[in-house]
Amino acid sequence: MTSLPSTTVIEALGSAPAVVSELMGNRALERCFQAAGFPDDPLIDAGQFIPQILISRFFDAAARKAGDNLFGLHLVHHLSVVDYGVWGEYVLEAANLGAAMRRAVDVIHLHADKDQLRIRKGSTSTHLDYSFAEKRGSGYRHVALAALGPLMSIPRHFCGQNWQPMSVSLDLNDKRVANEIEARLNLKTKSDRGCISIEVPNADLLTVNKGVPERHTTREDVERAWLGGPPQELVPFVEYLILQRLGTGTIHLDNIAFDMATSRRSLQRGFEQSGTDFRSVVVAAQMRRAQELLRRRKETVSEIAMQLEYSTKSHFARAFKKKLG
Repeated sequence: MTSLPSTTVIEALGSAPAVVSELMGNRALERCFQAAGFPDDPLIDAGQFIPQILISRFFDAAARKAGDNLFGLHLVHHLSVVDYGVWGEYVLEAANLGAAMRRAVDVIHLHADKDQLRIRKGSTSTHLDYSFAEKRGSGYRHVALAALGPLMSIPRHFCGQNWQPMSVSLDLNDKRVANEIEARLNLKTKSDRGCISIEVPNADLLTVNKGVPERHTTREDVERAWLGGPPQELVPFVEYLILQRLGTGTIHLDNIAFDMATSRRSLQRGFEQSGTDFRSVVVAAQMRRAQELLRRRKETVSEIAMQLEYSTKSHFARAFKKKLG
C-alpha cells in the first residue's frame, strides 16, 4: 500500500511567500509555488493540510532563484508561531514560557502530523528540540535554518524580541553552516546534532506572559480547527488533495503523485489495492464539492459545473445524477 506523506497545515509557510515576493518579485513567487507542486492558483484555505515536502520544495526553489545556499537564514527573523493560527494562539497564551513550551510539545501533531518536539531540561538550561519529518531533498537545509525562527519566537513572546538562546543546534552536519549562523545571527551554533534545537536558560522558563490574550484558546479549540488532522487512508487522503485543486485545471494523476512524493505507478497500485481508480476518486471529490456548493445556493448550476471542471452543465448534471441519484 502506498504510504501517506508527512503533512503540515498551510500556515507553516508563514510569511515566507511575502519574503520571497519582496526579495524577488511576484513572478518569482509564482514560479516557486509551481516548482513546489502547488496549484497555479492555490485554493488551499487556512487550516488545511498539505504534504510537508511542498514546503521543502518551495524553500529550495526560492533558494535557487536567490542564488543563496543558506536562504533559510533570510526567514529566521520573519517566521513565527504567531502565523500558525489557533495553534500559535494556544501556545502563546500560556501563563509562562515553560508552560508555552509544554503546550507546543503537546499539540505539535495537530500542526504537523509526524513532526516531533521535546523538552530536555538540564541543571542550568533547557533544550527545545524539533524534528521535521520530511528531510528528503536539498530543500531541507533551508527548512532547518528557517525553523529557528518559529522556535525562537516562543521565548521572544515572553522575554522580548531581543531575546537570544544560549545556543542553537542543527542536524545538517556542515561546519560551514554553523560558522555562517554564528556570523549572521551572533549565536553559538552546532551543526552536527540529531535535531534542530534552541537552548533556553532555566531562569527564563518562569517568565510570565505580560500580554493579555484577546481570547482564551483551549487545546480543544486547536483540535476543532484542524479537524484532528488529514485523512489517514490513501483514498480519502487523495480526495482531500483533489478538493484543494478543484477549479485550477491541475487535477492529474501525475500532479497528485508529485504532491505525495511517489510515482504514478505506485499510486495506481495503491488505488487497485483499495478497489478503486484515480478517476473514481476524482468523481467522488467533485460530487462531494458539488453537494457543498449546492447547499450554499449562491452559485448557478453552470457556475458549479465550471468550478468542478465539467465541460458543460448537462455533462455535470448527468454525472451528478449517475453518482448520487
